[in-house]
Amino acid sequence: MVDSRRHDGHGLSMQDDETMERSYRSEIDGNMLGMDSTDVERKRKMRRLRIIVLVALAAAVLAAGFLVAGNLGSQGQAQSGSQLQAPAATTAPATTASSPSASATASASTVATDEPTASTPSTAGPAWTSFVSASAHAQFDLPAGWTAADVPAGTASNPASGIQVTDEAGSMVAKFYYGTGGGVGGACGPGTYKQTELDRAASSLQGQWVTDSQVRFSYHVLDQTAQGKGISYQIGLVDKFSGELGDSCLMYTFLGSAPKGTLSFATSDAQAPGSRTFSTMAEATQYLQTPEYQKLKRVITSLQLIQ
Repeated sequence: MVDSRRHDGHGLSMQDDETMERSYRSEIDGNMLGMDSTDVERKRKMRRLRIIVLVALAAAVLAAGFLVAGNLGSQGQAQSGSQLQAPAATTAPATTASSPSASATASASTVATDEPTASTPSTAGPAWTSFVSASAHAQFDLPAGWTAADVPAGTASNPASGIQVTDEAGSMVAKFYYGTGGGVGGACGPGTYKQTELDRAASSLQGQWVTDSQVRFSYHVLDQTAQGKGISYQIGLVDKFSGELGDSCLMYTFLGSAPKGTLSFATSDAQAPGSRTFSTMAEATQYLQTPEYQKLKRVITSLQLIQ
């Protein structure tokens, strides 16, 4: 009998149905002599049954082989996929690397916050400058647009220095006087008026005489509305004498105890005809919030005497 077996990849031998049937038929025909037809038919059925069983077993073995191969292939692909995805895991250092920039931003933010800022009043706007008068031996802050100039003051027998301060429109807003003489006077008419101080602040002047005289900045008003004269006011430097509050018919704004005589730095040092007034106390109070007042206050309080 010819060996017609075929081998698969797993070392298993198989025979196709036709070859096996011919082989078994030859055996059956050779062994059927002397048997009745019933026995022969039974033998043929048995042979066919064996063939079916063998074919089923071979198919099962082959299917199992494909299944194992498929599993191995899937694992290989999974491992290959993991290796391809591995570089993605290295993105973590990139995230860490970005942290310094975030820290740098925070540091920059802290540095900017801690940076000192200039202390200036709300009216500062454009830059302020410092005016210095060599002849008057005085200096003070001056806002942009305002001007200051030395002006004649005193007399031959009572020498003094004078400075006039004007605003953007050229109007005089304050004047400085320092020297001998400069006495103030005046006479009161019948009756007195209520005097009120609406604002006060420290002065930049230095020296024992400043402390002893209790020098300060003052915005004080005299209410003459009952006589139809409105609210008179003066803004400037006062001491414990000129700045004493009380009902009176006159106001003064000067320092009588300065080292070289009388010193005045104010809108006016005494009441004079034609002086500016407010119609009501409410207007006088509202003037505190104006840019002009805020500038005046800084100019006057910044005054210093220099050698």
